[in-house]
Amino acid sequence: MTVKRVMRVSRWLRLACTINMLAIPLLFSCAVLSGEFTAHAITDAHPDLRIDTPPGLWAVITYIVIEALLAVVALYVLWQMRALFGGYAQGEVLTVDSARRLLRSGRGLLTLAATGVLAHSVQTVLLSAGNAPGQRQLSITLSDADLGFLLCGGLLLVVGWAMVEAAHVAEENRGFV
Repeated sequence: MTVKRVMRVSRWLRLACTINMLAIPLLFSCAVLSGEFTAHAITDAHPDLRIDTPPGLWAVITYIVIEALLAVVALYVLWQMRALFGGYAQGEVLTVDSARRLLRSGRGLLTLAATGVLAHSVQTVLLSAGNAPGQRQLSITLSDADLGFLLCGGLLLVVGWAMVEAAHVAEENRGFV
């Protein structure tokens, strides 16, 4: 009964990952094309930051590239999770391959959290680079989402390590039968 439930729920989660994998590039492209990443729009999105001079073209392009890199990391995590749920949907629950996908998902979430914090810091420097010397800013923040990604990534990493060991033992036991 439990394996059937895992298979059923995994089909839905795989679909959710697929939808998100399609939505992220689409929404990102719409944001770029609609002007969400203009100097003024970016500046308005950071009301806590003192920006005397709107960022130049290269700062805006760098800002967009950083956002794109974060999206790529998120897509990698979704890709790993989609593959994991695809295996689970086929009944491949306690396999080394599934455990490794779980590990990669955990590492990806940890990377997403770390790069998110780093990206925000770099972006604040970019946005305030046009300010007079002494007025430029560096902001380092750790949001609730970043903390959640760190904790979930760590959880998936530890469970993934345990699952790799369990899958190896299960394979050995199948070899004896």
